[in-house]
Amino acid sequence: MLSMLINKFFHNIQSIQLSSFVIALLISYLLTPLIQTRAVKLGVLDKPSERKIHTAPVPRLGGVSIYVSIFLTSLVFIAAYWHYKISVIGTFSLLGIFAGGTIIFFLGLFDDIEPLPAIYKLFIQIMAASIAWYLGIRIVHVINPFYHADFGFFSLSVGDQFFNFERTLSYLITLIWIIGITNAINLVDGMDGLATGVSLISAVAIWSVAVDYRISQPAGALMAATLAGALLGFLRWNFNPARIFLGDSGAYLTGFVLACLSVCCVIKKVALAVISPVLFLLFALPILDTLFAIIRRTINRKSIFDPDKGHLHHKILAFGVSQKYASYFLYLISTLLGLLAAYLVSFKSSIRFLALSAFVVSIALFYTCVINWKRQKLFRNIFIKK
Repeated sequence: MLSMLINKFFHNIQSIQLSSFVIALLISYLLTPLIQTRAVKLGVLDKPSERKIHTAPVPRLGGVSIYVSIFLTSLVFIAAYWHYKISVIGTFSLLGIFAGGTIIFFLGLFDDIEPLPAIYKLFIQIMAASIAWYLGIRIVHVINPFYHADFGFFSLSVGDQFFNFERTLSYLITLIWIIGITNAINLVDGMDGLATGVSLISAVAIWSVAVDYRISQPAGALMAATLAGALLGFLRWNFNPARIFLGDSGAYLTGFVLACLSVCCVIKKVALAVISPVLFLLFALPILDTLFAIIRRTINRKSIFDPDKGHLHHKILAFGVSQKYASYFLYLISTLLGLLAAYLVSFKSSIRFLALSAFVVSIALFYTCVINWKRQKLFRNIFIKK
């Protein structure tokens, strides 16, 4: 009887996804303070400087929390599926994400401890993306946007439905996409909770569309749900005022996993990735911020790897807006873009995105309005008694 109930549970993909979200959230939430304490003892701190917003040293090993929560949660469900001989993985390249993600995580971890030259980081990113491509995460064609294009008052049809890429071109385009998104998330990580929140919204959007019947990637949805849970648990400690930063280990890992998931999930079949408006909308904020940074630094005759204070969040803060309200504004923009991306896949996906977003917000509000309020009340009572 128990075996039948467990078997039925593991066949209910919605229950599994929500369970993975909650498990990853709890692991990340409970583990992050321990990592914060350890980082302080080891002296792995992000110190204030002219180009940085924070005014006091902050631990920067948050990526460890994200990596451990994703790995442990995935391991639990892989073991369970293996034990009960249930297959949901299919052609999804989980190994590609884990292998490449592990390399990219350790790259960021070493960079957090001792800054590495940009050329070394680029080389290792190429190696991680190459491994992911070799293990099946590949962009092999793009949709022709002018194939039977209908603009209302006129329509046209030019060329074939797809532009197919041969092996070498597929490899190069996939590398550009994965490395580009990985570094774009890292560049956005310049304000408390910004990269974590924006990445959380992208993960929820991918989760929403991956279960659409036209895409049907339950394993990809499970990974997106796991990443979303890990990010939400970490956001509690990363939101302004941040107790700990993602660091390069967390930003690189998050960007890498999101880039791979977008290739594997925003498609009909895992072997046929489509660079479409959906993919752009999922990462519009970090992509545009990165493009403007490259243009700005090129015009100023600076290296594109040189940091500056010209990012979008810096511009918003320059108007006198607090970090919290700047984060809320950018979260709202990312949510609207994610909603539009989900809607382009299907109306049901957009409804699912709204429902999952409401679920995430309710958890955040529960902590803020209930748990945190009770904790503050307890501290006030202790203080008054004293």
